[in-house]
Amino acid sequence: MADRNSPQLWWRPPGQAEIFTLVPDELGTTSFHFVPFNAEGTSDALRWKGHVVTSDGPADGILDLPKSHAMASTGQEEHLQMVQHALRHIEEGTLDKVVVSRTQWISSRSRPEQAFQKLCQMHPSALVYLMHHPQEGTWCGATPELLLRAQQHDVYTVSLAGTRSQDDSVQWTEKERLEQKVVTDHILDVLDQQGAEDVALEGPQDRSYGDLVHLETRVSAKYKGPLDELAMALHPTPAVCGRPEQEAKAFIQSHERHARTYYAGFLGWSSPLGCAYYVNLRCASWTKDGVQLFAGGGIVAGSEPASEWAETEAKLQSFAPAFQD
Repeated sequence: MADRNSPQLWWRPPGQAEIFTLVPDELGTTSFHFVPFNAEGTSDALRWKGHVVTSDGPADGILDLPKSHAMASTGQEEHLQMVQHALRHIEEGTLDKVVVSRTQWISSRSRPEQAFQKLCQMHPSALVYLMHHPQEGTWCGATPELLLRAQQHDVYTVSLAGTRSQDDSVQWTEKERLEQKVVTDHILDVLDQQGAEDVALEGPQDRSYGDLVHLETRVSAKYKGPLDELAMALHPTPAVCGRPEQEAKAFIQSHERHARTYYAGFLGWSSPLGCAYYVNLRCASWTKDGVQLFAGGGIVAGSEPASEWAETEAKLQSFAPAFQD
């Protein structure tokens, strides 16, 4: 059995069947990163080194879960008020976009080891992970959003924003296209500031995630600088924060009752050959008594509060069944 005082980790890459784990070793060639939403906040950026090996996945009961601590769900009225506050800031011109998130607490005795296996089955095209850290707790999720992938000097990222159902009769609105463009513009600005060359775009096009569809633009470039610096420059994108970034962060901190900690941060691995980092969406934090789920939506001019609540409901239902008894 693994050392319960050491970080433990399993992941299943998008589009693959194999599960991997990281055997901790300071001489290892791979580093795993688990970065919070707010680098200036109270949660630390985690990083440990080791060797990547294939795994059968976590055995039931292997993780020692922490006790619950002030977990709560965001009520509908509270979320609607946050969206209305955001729209007022946008109308006043202090924000172009801000992402308003909410939580859902599920009182459950199910285990994260089982949820990980369920998520692997439910979302074959997502990065599915389970991470347990003795100080920062247990997190599990299935994220569809790439932050940065690199192989030598070839870098690749995506702009993912806008959400609708798989129903073919539903069309993208101007609000959703604007939301997606804000994220794309942010990525292009960062790549330009960081000195990337040969930037190319593909899209936007539909990207399916379970019963949901998002707008995705793929971005590729040549980049010769430090990959960790590029990842931190991209993070947080307007897909999880907003624009202007500092004003959006200030709004989130003053209006969201819950602490995001690692929700909407990023996770992934790096080696001398490159990296693969994913935004920590569709995720949950575990305790002995249950699990707290996170979801959010981008607010821009034209957003309707009731529709934004419905979007977060749809996002939660896209992965919540994996966490229920």
